[in-house]
Amino acid sequence: MQLLATWALIPALALPAAAGAQSLVPYPGSTLDQAASDAANKASGGAMRVGVYTTGDPFERVVAFYKPRYKETDCGKAPTLPNGQNVQWACFVLDGAEHLWTSKSWMKIQRPYIGEVTVQREPAQLKDVRDKTVIETVEQK
Repeated sequence: MQLLATWALIPALALPAAAGAQSLVPYPGSTLDQAASDAANKASGGAMRVGVYTTGDPFERVVAFYKPRYKETDCGKAPTLPNGQNVQWACFVLDGAEHLWTSKSWMKIQRPYIGEVTVQREPAQLKDVRDKTVIETVEQK
């Protein structure tokens, strides 16, 4: 059986926190990717609300926009693409939690965009890789 996931959902299997979330400030000029959002929501089995936004702006500029607004937290080691390119990512909690794994509301900024991960056998197959910055918001229900 083939298992599909998005990178947004890998760290989302975390323990929830009790604090309330701040409102998300949208990154200027970012665009909602409704198809990717719908796919991520479906993959979560209804356990989360996921929003996937993209921008052509550099990763560093998007991270700099969010750093003064939310608490940055560790989201683990970013993967490397099969071509050797390092994926850049940064995570922020929106609900005041200490860690990503205790947060109910958080976001991840990543470049490049990886639209689909197929885990049938090791190594995982990365599909729909785009030279864009993606902003993924996750709220656990």
